Amino acid sequence: MIKETSKMLSGLSKNLSENQGERFETLKAVLHYFYHDNTRSGAHCRHNIKYHIVWIPKYRREVLVGKIPARLKEILEEIAQTYGLKIIAQEIMPDHVHVLVEAPPKYSPSMIVQMLKGISSRKLREEFLPQLKKHIWKEGVLWATGYYAASVSDGATTEIVKEYIETQWDRPYKTDSSKGAQHASR
Repeated sequence: MIKETSKMLSGLSKNLSENQGERFETLKAVLHYFYHDNTRSGAHCRHNIKYHIVWIPKYRREVLVGKIPARLKEILEEIAQTYGLKIIAQEIMPDHVHVLVEAPPKYSPSMIVQMLKGISSRKLREEFLPQLKKHIWKEGVLWATGYYAASVSDGATTEIVKEYIETQWDRPYKTDSSKGAQHASR
């Protein structure tokens, strides 16, 4: 009886160690994915946080035309570099802006929007005030108050949002021809 029990325990121990080995390898692969392949490092954390953010000019006027879209893209990239953000995709439409941004956890979505809208508004008004004043007469304002923000997961969802942003001009754009808005092509 003792020999049989010992044999059974030995077999059980072998099965457990094999299962633990498989489990360890699985956990190691998962942790490697999350900690190395798919994240960025902060001072005391690893993170993977992405937001799809959309905002519009005041009164949703089609003012983001001519040289403004190219300059706005440059400004947004400068802001991202200054604050440690990473712009994955962006597109400037005549009446709205799309940005897919990766950010460290120290910035809330509202802080990111505040930085992007606030700094870009000031710089665009400094450089393009005569053109902007034709459509937006309120002093010191370029963007409408609100915004849209959604968190984006990795993999297919990020790719879908990125493709959606990058193909804005591939879909028909409804424009009011009475305003005579001309938009810059990519």
